[in-house]
Amino acid sequence: MLRRIIIIAVIVLVPIAFYVASQYGELDDVTFTQASRTEATMEGDQAPKVIIVSSITQLSDAEMFCEDREGTRFKVDYTGSAPETPFAAGQVVRFVGHVHGGATGYFHATQVYAK
Repeated sequence: MLRRIIIIAVIVLVPIAFYVASQYGELDDVTFTQASRTEATMEGDQAPKVIIVSSITQLSDAEMFCEDREGTRFKVDYTGSAPETPFAAGQVVRFVGHVHGGATGYFHATQVYAK
């Protein structure tokens, strides 16, 4: 009897686990405007992580600004490990992170992938 319960549970739970993983396992590829809408609403909460594909428009020692596919210019605060190739103006990159709101919102990136 126990064997049947285990087999039925596996048959039911494995497809459910695959469905949940396929729906929630991948990050969304969004624009800065779309990511701003998902910004955290309660203090202490962190906005969900997303991927923003953008090109670096301005780069200095203190600041980095990017432009997404809609043409929105935004500040990026990158706190991840050093990328394989150094950042350069005009480079297209995929940033993984979340948006911080406020008067001048910015994107807090924790990972980067060259496109």
